[in-house]
Amino acid sequence: MHIQKVLVPVDLSPAAQLAVDFAAVFARTLRAQLTLLHVADRSGKPAPDVKLELSKMLPPADSEDLDVQIRMRTGNAEDEICAAIEDEPADIVVMGTHHHGLIRRLLAGSTTQDMLRKTPVPLLTLSSNAHPRPLTRILFATDLTDSYPEGFHFALGLAQALGANLIVHYSIEPIPVSYGGSLPIVDDPTDKKLLAEHARHKLSELEAEGARQRVVVVSEVNEGVASEKILAAAEESECGLIVLTIHDKGLLERALLGSTAERIVRDARVPVLSLPVKDASNRIENKVHAEPFRILPSEAAE
Repeated sequence: MHIQKVLVPVDLSPAAQLAVDFAAVFARTLRAQLTLLHVADRSGKPAPDVKLELSKMLPPADSEDLDVQIRMRTGNAEDEICAAIEDEPADIVVMGTHHHGLIRRLLAGSTTQDMLRKTPVPLLTLSSNAHPRPLTRILFATDLTDSYPEGFHFALGLAQALGANLIVHYSIEPIPVSYGGSLPIVDDPTDKKLLAEHARHKLSELEAEGARQRVVVVSEVNEGVASEKILAAAEESECGLIVLTIHDKGLLERALLGSTAERIVRDARVPVLSLPVKDASNRIENKVHAEPFRILPSEAAE
């Protein structure tokens, strides 16, 4: 896990200011370069003093000990942000989110929600009602499908870099309709018990790997609506950051239900880091008799 360049798209809104404030602390802690990006609409006239306004978003103390760049682009916001990710190149994007009405979310979605499906790098978001906490605890929410080692390695490396403890959270959804997530839906009591036991076995291996990497890793298994359980766990643990893995979803599923990740991004009161991974179709309940995944120390250290 190497984060050397942090990109922050800003639109001079209070939500953007919140993102800049957090990104400045995040970049300083990781000794990374911080880039503020403003994208002007082609149909509008960019304010002549926008660059000055962007520089004012950084407190003087931050600008003195940070490597800060300011970039200006014109065009479609999503397209220009993606282009900037490649041009800089950025290792992570930090964005503030706005609360929008249901109709807007169904028809178009916000720029941040669009970026969740487009960005090739991790996207760290802060909702407009977020209350950032010290980055001493990180919560990694996992579905334990094929891509979970990638997410765990990233979260573990981030915890190492920040000197934080890592909480690994796993939810079993016992209802017939999932909120667009890839977490398992199990109703039979015997299946639930078997699934929970297998999950705890896998999570214990992650705790052991954390110990080998000198990171305190604790795990928890809950039953219920995944988004609700993850948000509740974040509040109860007073974590400073939630880490999720993002899988590709179909348009109909996003329009009717939204994904677990999108609900957490929208409602979390702490920053949420979404890590894009390849979609994993094999769920843990279909592999309860398979050999448990074993993490190699050399892999976890990368």
